[in-house]
Amino acid sequence: MNDELFNSFIDSGSTNINNLVLKNFHRLGMTEKDLVIYLALSMYAQKGNTFPMAKDLAKDTGMSESNIYAIIQGMIKLGIIELKTVIDHHQQRDIYSLTPIYHRIKNLLDQEHQSSRQNKLMSDTEELFKKIEVEFGRPLSPIEQEQIHQWIDDDHYSVELIDLALRESVLNQAYSLKYMDRILISWEKSNIKSAEQLQERRKKLGY
Repeated sequence: MNDELFNSFIDSGSTNINNLVLKNFHRLGMTEKDLVIYLALSMYAQKGNTFPMAKDLAKDTGMSESNIYAIIQGMIKLGIIELKTVIDHHQQRDIYSLTPIYHRIKNLLDQEHQSSRQNKLMSDTEELFKKIEVEFGRPLSPIEQEQIHQWIDDDHYSVELIDLALRESVLNQAYSLKYMDRILISWEKSNIKSAEQLQERRKKLGY
């Protein structure tokens, strides 16, 4: 590589893009062409041009101007970018805001995290049902299952805490949800809502 070409290569700079965009663009409904245009818009924005001409984007990407317009409109509808009007030196001008994609990614990751937590809770609840049935030596009735769901959904007892209440019941040979409920209410009166809080209290009391 000669010096002139090397200098041209260095002077052209580089475009920074968050890896979350690359990892999640498909899941946001973007196509590969959308991503290419988003990258091109990012390149221009990082050079200080927040509203590049369609003809320049077409020249850079090899797409037609009509395709460029269609892709940009599509990304605006997807909430990936936003066309905004700003005041600059007392004059209005349009810009492409590229930050909406990060709000979309955050919402996507939040939904996935919530879904993952919900799935784990469902799995843990099913496991809790099985433990109680094994200890009680019989299947739980629909009313008993509803009671356990109320402990979790309404009273906000953790599955782990309910499991500890089950152990207390078994140690006292009291195989009923009513006995477990009395234990949980007793713990709640002592501001205990989690297994960690119960452990901490037992440490303080020395047992």
